[in-house]
Amino acid sequence: MNVVIVGCGLSGVTAAATLKDKGHNVKIFETRKHIGGNCYDGLICNTLVHHYGPHIFHTNDEEVFSFLSRFTEWTPFSYKPKGVTEIGKISLPYSKKTISEIGRELSVEEIEKYIFRDYSEKQWGIPFEEIPKSIIKRIPDTSKLEDPTWFKNDKYQCIPKNGYTEMFKKMISGIDVKLNCDKGEWKKENYDLVVYTGKIDEYYNYRYGRLPYRSLIFKHEVSDKKMQHLVENQNTKKTKYTRKYDHSYFSQHNDPMTVITKEYPVEHSETNTPFYPLPFKEPNELYKKYKNLAEQEKNIVFIGRLATYKYLDMWMAVKQSLQKIEKYLNDNLHSN
Repeated sequence: MNVVIVGCGLSGVTAAATLKDKGHNVKIFETRKHIGGNCYDGLICNTLVHHYGPHIFHTNDEEVFSFLSRFTEWTPFSYKPKGVTEIGKISLPYSKKTISEIGRELSVEEIEKYIFRDYSEKQWGIPFEEIPKSIIKRIPDTSKLEDPTWFKNDKYQCIPKNGYTEMFKKMISGIDVKLNCDKGEWKKENYDLVVYTGKIDEYYNYRYGRLPYRSLIFKHEVSDKKMQHLVENQNTKKTKYTRKYDHSYFSQHNDPMTVITKEYPVEHSETNTPFYPLPFKEPNELYKKYKNLAEQEKNIVFIGRLATYKYLDMWMAVKQSLQKIEKYLNDNLHSN
């Protein structure tokens, strides 16, 4: 079977590796100049830079962890950001350590005010009250723990030993990859199956209108002054950026220089990259129309954040890709 994969991010690469393992002929088309999508990392001044924000892999899913472990060794990594708030710099997530730093417990209202409200409004671009509870509830309750990581419920918390890009290279070894191509170039191929990871509304030429997304702007700066911590969340509106981070922590090198990045949330437009679907009522109703079209397709599989219009952590993207490819093969090939 000849397979065209549109997009060389985590979802597309997972599908490519899976289909190649099963003996299919795979070709990947990617509009960016690099593989790896938003997980892409590479060296700047001898510092391994996560070009699209810090990506800490975390999961409890044994299938996903086992699958990726075929292509990389792992370095354990504890994600414990600091928060710059109106009551000082504090440890996050909120815990007994935070309480000790402040000198008292915060009420539920104070936690919302000092930790979540301003950060969330900058991130999503809407009033806090309009942000779906499903987003707020993604942060676990850690108030009774001593010094938890951000992903305290996950067994595996780590980063690839040699970086995500090196892991992706192994995943797509032997697969034809076309980078920096036009959006519709894949349509010229002869194929039996398309695995599509781009925006679903774009695939259908915005038939029902455009789905909204949030985007990010990253400002990288080479510096000889390293931060005391990997990440500082900016939990007030005194800054327009939501967080800044020091990439030297990803490789723990001894080079005197590092790269510091500031992350600015913005609305998605045709000139920037879509990062986050907006899981609000009206966009979800619009997505359902596109989903209905997608469900009528026979030789295309839609996977990933953009194609399924869902916020997916990395492990979720891998799991979704594995499951959808397996389902397609079971439904279409094994029945022939």
